Amino acid sequence: MGTWSAGRVALLGDAGYCASPMSGRGTSQALLGAYVLAGELATAADHRTAFAAYERTLRAYVEVNHELGRQATASPLIPPTQEMADAIAAAPDDGEVSNDDVPIADYLALSKI
Repeated sequence: MGTWSAGRVALLGDAGYCASPMSGRGTSQALLGAYVLAGELATAADHRTAFAAYERTLRAYVEVNHELGRQATASPLIPPTQEMADAIAAAPDDGEVSNDDVPIADYLALSKI
């Protein structure tokens, strides 16, 4: 989508920049988008300025999350989400071979970010 706003209407979350379910970031994007848009509307001189700042602030974040979805779709591995990285880092060493035995650095390298 070229822009997330037209006139006095701005899109956010799935309506503007839907994340792949494989990225694990849809809710995060929607909440962050609402927070940033509200902040820009509260401080900008007009809605056009607020909408431009909102998109400028979030565009790179959304593009990274879209790339996560593309990588996850192309990979037989579990998508590299922050939640998964945290779970791997917190997993106890129980002495048995399992998916949580992947070193965190190796797992994060899969995301190529």
